[in-house]
Amino acid sequence: MGSQRETIVIIGAGVVGVSIAYFTTKRLVSEHPDPESRPRVILLEQCEPGCSASGKSGGFLARQWSDSTDTEQLARFSYDLHAKLAEEHDGASRWGYRPVDTFSAEVDRIPVAPAKQRKKVHQRTDSESVVTSIEVIAPQTHRTSSVTMQEYSSSAATPGSQEDSMQTSTHASISVPEIPSFKVVPPETVPWLRTDVVTNLRQVGVTANTAQVDPLKLTRSLLAEAKSMGLETIRAKVIDVAEMGYRPPVIELSIDRHSTKPLDVLQIETPKTTSQTMMEMDERKGHKKVSKTKKPYVVLLDQEGLDIPADKIVVACGAWVTSCLRWEAFRDVSASQIPIQGLRVHYLLAKPKSEIPAQAVFAEINGTVYNGEDAIEIYPRPDGSVFVCGEALDDPEMPPHNPFEPVYSKRATSRLKQIVNDVSTALSFDVIQYGLACHLPVHAKGIPVISKVPSSKGLYIAAGHGCWGILNGPATGLAISELLIDGKCSSLDLQNFKLDRWY
Repeated sequence: MGSQRETIVIIGAGVVGVSIAYFTTKRLVSEHPDPESRPRVILLEQCEPGCSASGKSGGFLARQWSDSTDTEQLARFSYDLHAKLAEEHDGASRWGYRPVDTFSAEVDRIPVAPAKQRKKVHQRTDSESVVTSIEVIAPQTHRTSSVTMQEYSSSAATPGSQEDSMQTSTHASISVPEIPSFKVVPPETVPWLRTDVVTNLRQVGVTANTAQVDPLKLTRSLLAEAKSMGLETIRAKVIDVAEMGYRPPVIELSIDRHSTKPLDVLQIETPKTTSQTMMEMDERKGHKKVSKTKKPYVVLLDQEGLDIPADKIVVACGAWVTSCLRWEAFRDVSASQIPIQGLRVHYLLAKPKSEIPAQAVFAEINGTVYNGEDAIEIYPRPDGSVFVCGEALDDPEMPPHNPFEPVYSKRATSRLKQIVNDVSTALSFDVIQYGLACHLPVHAKGIPVISKVPSSKGLYIAAGHGCWGILNGPATGLAISELLIDGKCSSLDLQNFKLDRWY
């Protein structure tokens, strides 16, 4: 009976993958009370749940900041879904869900580096090219889509330029949206900022439309709920996804008629099907007989004996999603359809000496000694810690194969801490975690992929959410779960997120 059950495999245990697992498992439990007949749901992760951006982001939620973009419906729906999940599972205590007041602050002339550093001529390297943060700053509302790749990467300084010019790159097109209800408030409204340097303070969100979560706790709490409902988890790396019955195309060779080789030497063997190849592997290595499966796919793992026959497969591994381009079953997916890479963003987690109220702040620091701008985001959390992020490195890049590999820049991390101390004397804190960075999965068009692979039997991709991954993770999870179970999504219109929308 077990081999006849439908098997759904989800690759990636970030907030998107875990949300897919949660909503899929929850729905299947309600429709199939008997565990023996219920489809299996298996979550694969090569490291730990939330080990990259899903565990290292600010966790800021905004209901209206994507209005007039292609992600408006997704953002609004997911914001409301966050509130429902928090109510259902006590999110306030389990993952720090709470509404917050949000402010945008303009800060003038904060010295962010000693004078002797400013005079130093420095040979620029890629790891030191620093621009402003885009972790949770929304696109402007007049746009018809989200941010393009060009807007994530500013003009690069030439090698050999002075250190001043290294800091002039900014994401000018990434800003807090202009909404009529936003209002200017006195600097004293946010008393823990240095009021003597705040030149303009606006309230850009209230508790009715902005909130926050601790992303790592959210991800792992939803995972715990899914496991309690029968979700299976395996820690392993996917090596390939084979499609049973697929036969690679025959390569035709033209034979030189003047060749002196006998014809029997020039024989061309007909390529074997995947199932034939896997049968030979089974016999050679003593694996369980996955080659005899009637399921359309087999997920090949880096651990012998754990290969998984599957009916449906979802790739939701964030900045690593392009790994699927090397897998046999995804051969019809092109790199142009998932132009997703990782944007490296730095952050630190600290514990102030005094409690900071529930006020999220986006601080734009003008007129620095680097003749440019900096932007940081500050998120006090209910547990008394403060999450601060900024200093994104220039261009999106392919992240290292090992998500645990340190990717931070010492220069960017030190700079971030220095800026924070200059902005607020109240944030003269004891650092809990320092020298940290993660890769945000950014799509060249600024819009995530939430889609079935066209013409496939059961392949899906959900990735590329960029700086709004935590916000839009739950809605993406619900949408993919409906595609998996019903074959269509009834909660959201996914036309904007189809794999073949652009190419």
